[in-house]
Amino acid sequence: MMKSETFLVQGNNHNRQLITCSFTDNLIRNIYVSVIFFYRTSVDCDLLTDSLKQVLSDFPIFAGVLININNNLCIDCNNKGVLFSTRKDDCTLDRVIKELPKINKKRVINIIDTKKAILTQSPIMTIQLTYFACGGMTLGVCWHHSIADMQSLMCFMKAWSNKVNNKEYVLPLIVKDRDKYFEDNVEKNNNSIPGVRYFNRMELLKTIFYILLGAWTRINLNFYFSENELKNMKHEFLENTNQRLSTNDVLCAYIFKIISELDAYNEKSYLSIVVDYRARTKIPSNILGNFVSTLNTITNHKVDPFKLAQKLRESVDNFQNLHMDFFSTKEYIERNGGIEKIAQFVPISIDPMKRNLLISNWTNFGVYDISFEQSEPFFFISFGDDNIPWLSKIIKGFSNDGFIYSVSLPAKLAKKLIEEDNLRKIHKYRNQQEIMPELVEKLEWLL
Repeated sequence: MMKSETFLVQGNNHNRQLITCSFTDNLIRNIYVSVIFFYRTSVDCDLLTDSLKQVLSDFPIFAGVLININNNLCIDCNNKGVLFSTRKDDCTLDRVIKELPKINKKRVINIIDTKKAILTQSPIMTIQLTYFACGGMTLGVCWHHSIADMQSLMCFMKAWSNKVNNKEYVLPLIVKDRDKYFEDNVEKNNNSIPGVRYFNRMELLKTIFYILLGAWTRINLNFYFSENELKNMKHEFLENTNQRLSTNDVLCAYIFKIISELDAYNEKSYLSIVVDYRARTKIPSNILGNFVSTLNTITNHKVDPFKLAQKLRESVDNFQNLHMDFFSTKEYIERNGGIEKIAQFVPISIDPMKRNLLISNWTNFGVYDISFEQSEPFFFISFGDDNIPWLSKIIKGFSNDGFIYSVSLPAKLAKKLIEEDNLRKIHKYRNQQEIMPELVEKLEWLL
């Protein structure tokens, strides 16, 4: 049996302001993001909401609403409030995690209807606190992607955690016009390749149909890579390249190689890696918004993972000069109808018809630092936003140990990927005698 209560949480202090969204924000106006933090020990709801009220005063975009002004999205920081829910669930946390891919999402998170949120100016963030019979709890957070990326969300979550724990927190940078701020503070580069493409109505309908069809026929897979496994992988890449590469370079290249070789659909293989502008252009890390882009790579069907990892590293290191596409994308949109036709522009990185694999890395956000009093998260997952095939994420594993790679793939390819021989290839760098964390051993959905 489950009991629930839902109410609005508003900031204690309210200074109304209007934020003009960027073209990136407008491109993702139909997308939400949802994450869940898992805690063994529960925290009092009043303590959490009292602190939340104070933090929302400094992070007003999360308590605002989205409105359309001259076809452009804006955030009205009107202190509408965050939609907060509490639920009681007779189940245990371990059982919920065991059944996670199949459970009713409403048990742990309140998903936003993105179109309705804009149309009716309803809350653009929901937080659901679920208490379980074992004494643990989950904190499910869902927000409209147009207001913020994961880096922005984590600035907010760290502030909330610090407020509960009576610590100082970093105040956010909120700019009134996101595109103008970027243009004024980042030097234009020579990249002329836009990060989007313009679709006529027929092309757009065809793509939407393909995505909807893919949502019904795709399978979500999750693979666990231990710290030792990743260390072995990096060591072999170092020996073959004589170059120090990041764990992300190595893992992305290795995963892409395996998936590409099993997928005989195209002669070419397409890979996109999400890059945060902040670190690469030296704009402040505490700025709120969507300051991300992608590195887009085309390879031959047979991928050399060592060369690919080197290419990724070189591209990331030279991102601002050679690959940053903010200016080229903005100019391309303006040449092809501007903000009025924003619905007909699609990011190059989201292309299921080309079977373009998009990888986001969330391992450096410090999700396991979001503690409340003595309660620390032992698990974190992105949940409920994987209906489009070929999207994937890398997150930290249980108790901040190892990596979990989650990917949504067409059913035929997904089934091939989890065949015994291919699983052995995926875990080529795992020591057979290595003892896996207890939860990893127990979960059938974690491969």
